[in-house]
Amino acid sequence: MKAILFGLLIAVSLANFSGTDVQELTQDDFKGKVQDQKTFWVIVEYSQLNQEQRTQVSLAAEALKGMINVGAVQNGENTTLRVYSNGQAIEYPGEWEAQEIVNFAFDQVRDFAFKRVGKVPKKQGEKTPEPQIDESDVIVLTDDNLDETILNSKEAWFVEFYAPWCGHCKKLAPEWAKLATSLKGEIKVAKIDASVEGSKAKTKYKVEGFPTIRFFGAGEKVDGDFESFDGARDYNTLLSYARETNRRLKPLFFEQLVNQQQFTDNCMKSNGLCILLFVPHIYDCDQECRDAYLNTYRETVKPLKSKPLVHFWSQAGDQYELEEQFGMSGAGYPSVLALSPKKQLFSKMRGSLTSANVDRFLNNLLSGKEQVSRFGSVVPIEEVKN
Repeated sequence: MKAILFGLLIAVSLANFSGTDVQELTQDDFKGKVQDQKTFWVIVEYSQLNQEQRTQVSLAAEALKGMINVGAVQNGENTTLRVYSNGQAIEYPGEWEAQEIVNFAFDQVRDFAFKRVGKVPKKQGEKTPEPQIDESDVIVLTDDNLDETILNSKEAWFVEFYAPWCGHCKKLAPEWAKLATSLKGEIKVAKIDASVEGSKAKTKYKVEGFPTIRFFGAGEKVDGDFESFDGARDYNTLLSYARETNRRLKPLFFEQLVNQQQFTDNCMKSNGLCILLFVPHIYDCDQECRDAYLNTYRETVKPLKSKPLVHFWSQAGDQYELEEQFGMSGAGYPSVLALSPKKQLFSKMRGSLTSANVDRFLNNLLSGKEQVSRFGSVVPIEEVKN
């Protein structure tokens, strides 16, 4: 009876991993297949295993099937788990969880391969250092200065609302830094930690997840005046969106020409076209008359605000030398002059100031269909005191 019971106990102990991908080994098998061979094995050496340990080792064996062998051998001593690499044992220090066992096994294979190519493997538990990211062009905002900085600015802003612990935010970081460098001087790129408790930015700008990205167009801003970015968070997509949205939201530039600096900054340094509307003198056309001309022109050019155009207006005689240089004084008022400072070309609109004539003139200029002439330098701009 005792012999039968002993036999049953042996059978039960050897059947610990029956029906799993774990290979049950005898001591002879262990020596011949594991210790004396140049292969990788995950080996459970045990006297007794509880059900949870058996389950986790079985799951690990299923995951590693066809890549790394998993075996079990009774030793009558303490229960241990080791990875054998070329017959050398490396004891597993972690919890008996399938995922951790698999990670540890692959770590040993990777380290062995690194040694073969002369690369020093990382120590167990040592994290791969995160790559250094140059974020010097990314503006860091806070809850205290966000509104003041953006709402009081006339420039365009692209802002990331992030959380330091957010994995997607960490993945975005190098793309965002690269974007900030590419858009420097064109669109301000910023970030703000909106994860802090009681964050006003999180509530005000409707941040429901991280990262959340908002675009604030150039020009005068009011609360709630932003657009949400919901596209792919890669550099090219972000760059394309920022530039296209900036063009679309760009405010119309239409100012009275009053000094040289204004003209130099907005016209002479422009790569596009500079359009000048000359209106009659206030003595020849009262305020209501002048406003009618200005409003007609403004409403006509609004749909073209995303085009490379800047617009000025000037009262007849205020820029007499400029009018004389381009033959505007004898054309009657109102009249329209177009300059391309970069190409040193100019053109004058023919016909009266109507929406149809202005629209046709500007579109012909943009498509290269309008007649143009060459000029040299532009005469100095007179300072106008209103």
